[in-house]
Amino acid sequence: MLQNHFKIAYRSLRSNKLVSGINIVGLSIAIGCCIVVYLFLKSYFSLDDFHANASRIFMVEYVVENNGKEEIYGRSPMPVGPALADNFPQVERAVRTQLTKAKVFSGEGVFDELLYFADPGYFDMFTFPLAQGSPAGLYEPEGVILSHEAAQKFFPNENAMGKAITVSFGGKIKKALTVKGVAAPFPGNTGLRFDLLMGFEAGVPLKLTEPGNWAAMARATFVQLKPHTSATDLEKGMAQFVAQHNAADPGLAIQSFVLDNLKNPNPGAYKVINRPTEAPHPLVPVIFIGVALLLFALSCFNYINIALGQSVRRLKEIGVRKAVGGRKGQLVLQFMSENLLLCLIALVLGIAFSQAVLVPYFNSIMVQKISFSLTDNIGIWAFLLGLLALTGVASGAYPALYISSFPTVSIFRGKSSFSSKSKLTRALMGLQFVFAFGTVIAGVLFYSLAGEWKKQSWGYQPEGTLVVRLDEAGQFGLLKNEALQNPDIQYVAPAANHVGEARWRTKVMVGDKEKEVARFEAGAGYFEAMGLELEQGRFFGPERRAEDGLSVVVNQQFVKESGLQSPIGQQIRANGQAYSIVGVVHDFKMAPTGVMKPAVFYLSDETASAYLALRYAPGTGEKTEAYMKAAWAKLDSGTPFSAFHQNLVFDSFFHEFNTVATLFGYIAGLALFISCMGLFGLASQNYAARLKESSIRKVLGATAREIILSANRGFLALLLVASIVATGICFGGFQLMARQTAEFIGDARPGFSAYLLANLLVFAVAALAVSWQSYKLARVAPGETLRNE
Repeated sequence: MLQNHFKIAYRSLRSNKLVSGINIVGLSIAIGCCIVVYLFLKSYFSLDDFHANASRIFMVEYVVENNGKEEIYGRSPMPVGPALADNFPQVERAVRTQLTKAKVFSGEGVFDELLYFADPGYFDMFTFPLAQGSPAGLYEPEGVILSHEAAQKFFPNENAMGKAITVSFGGKIKKALTVKGVAAPFPGNTGLRFDLLMGFEAGVPLKLTEPGNWAAMARATFVQLKPHTSATDLEKGMAQFVAQHNAADPGLAIQSFVLDNLKNPNPGAYKVINRPTEAPHPLVPVIFIGVALLLFALSCFNYINIALGQSVRRLKEIGVRKAVGGRKGQLVLQFMSENLLLCLIALVLGIAFSQAVLVPYFNSIMVQKISFSLTDNIGIWAFLLGLLALTGVASGAYPALYISSFPTVSIFRGKSSFSSKSKLTRALMGLQFVFAFGTVIAGVLFYSLAGEWKKQSWGYQPEGTLVVRLDEAGQFGLLKNEALQNPDIQYVAPAANHVGEARWRTKVMVGDKEKEVARFEAGAGYFEAMGLELEQGRFFGPERRAEDGLSVVVNQQFVKESGLQSPIGQQIRANGQAYSIVGVVHDFKMAPTGVMKPAVFYLSDETASAYLALRYAPGTGEKTEAYMKAAWAKLDSGTPFSAFHQNLVFDSFFHEFNTVATLFGYIAGLALFISCMGLFGLASQNYAARLKESSIRKVLGATAREIILSANRGFLALLLVASIVATGICFGGFQLMARQTAEFIGDARPGFSAYLLANLLVFAVAALAVSWQSYKLARVAPGETLRNE
């Protein structure tokens, strides 16, 4: 019997190719998205749990109080690791890591990389197998271990083992290193990946690691406990190290140390500042699951609505089968068999769609990679079978029960048909439209947010400023001399860090109150080169260098938050030293998003400059950049010239944001596409239901316009209601989000035009979806239609 059901199901699908195609495409898209979400969440919640000892590895973190709030940091004093290993028998081993930026010189060119230092027990603690070489390379001062990706980058088509590279640390020290090992490719679900790895002791002569200094912070300290030992007892014992650190660094008063497990992070671990590896954020699964459920619901609503519309064509079949003894259960089984066959085809296409399109696209925009293999584990099979069953029941149960419930006598008397006035049907249609409007509005708002950020005032004139990144100490003086010989260059100034690219967080004392500020170190002429505007007082001047060494320039936000009425001449304290405020600048944009922050400028040491900022005459930007590039080549032909125009300083952020916005745009596009197919199916259903009515209207003199309006009045009403509901939800949700994240996104709220554009887009797609069926309805020939009645 089951075989016959599937034969009939196959014939039914073939006889309704268009409708079957709409359902299959919609369901396959939704299934493909569900597969990607499953793969991502499986990887996301298993981050770093592939390490053999993951359940026994803990990160050492410290707790401080900042402005009355408790904050946890993922860094730790460098001596903590060895102290724990020496004083607590439950600690099997401790490993510290440190991080620095470096330039790597190889035969393929110069690369900016992140270099890690780690204790020799690193590869004993973590399951990172080496494809070549030995972990003993961490014991050698001139040895380095490369990741698989770094080895291919530095030595493409070559064996990297034993090869030499040169590494420049901060532009001050160049060191020749030999490759002693190459790691195997990292799993996609690791947050502890590295490009270059050296021994922790190798950083001592470079002054990048200070193993015995309690005031120096390591990037991370990991401890591995012995089996069946308690982390709670160790955490209590760490209290003895608080006093040692605070005595060495009174400016950073640690309250306590805590442990955070690598495999099972503490609640709220995602809030830890500078955590060495990512912790799952509770909103991430909500967002991804929400997207998957949204597309899944849309495709199921499509199937239900279209299946109900097709019931009109199958009433006689149902009546005959009931008349010859067919039971309701048999009819339900028949329709469920058709649905199951359709869902099975959609599942196969969804798997192919996810493998060919979705997974590669996801990996191209996300740091965390996913892979799809049907042979890796049984979990993927359980998920796919569960997804098939859920899809079959969710999309097919109601149509099968509804269609099979028509009484036989009513069918032959013509009293049973699909009613577009059904409350459930209208509810499904309305929800479908609400989802369509909501996703498109959210996508447009996301795109608009970047535009609002770009329109925000910078507080200064970034156009006309070129910033050169310096590589070595002493370069500023030489480049400055070259720059001053160019008549197009008006100001040249050094900076240790730079507005828009690098800011340091520090604390200062204003009276008896401690305040966290953004710290900038810049030389005389920096404000003029940047176009920063002076509100009162003065800038740093070359003729006042001795005086300005103990002077600072602050911004308006600093003055406002500090409550200073007459700031010029007032003193602040930082690192035990008193500084006098000599100038106040207008607030300026330090980051692409967020609210204005208090800032303090100190006079920098020119020999420690990392940036050179220069102001050029209008219209000479390209010429000035070419001039400075040539000057750089004369001074340092081995290092690539690196510079940017200040008005483009946030472009990398907006590029990344646009990538995420594009992802949201694709999601909105998929939702709209599925809804569009559903609307087309509903329009087909409407055409079939109103064929006789429209013919009679036409005989009585109704125009094509009147027929179209009459046929689509219900759709229009549903669209209007859905538009109002979705716009209200999105507007309220965005306002709530904006209030909760004001510190990060600032006062950037897209206006009415974004909502209007999104609504017009959906209405336009809806009009296209129903236009062909409406046209056929208006062109119907009454004679042919009524002759068949």
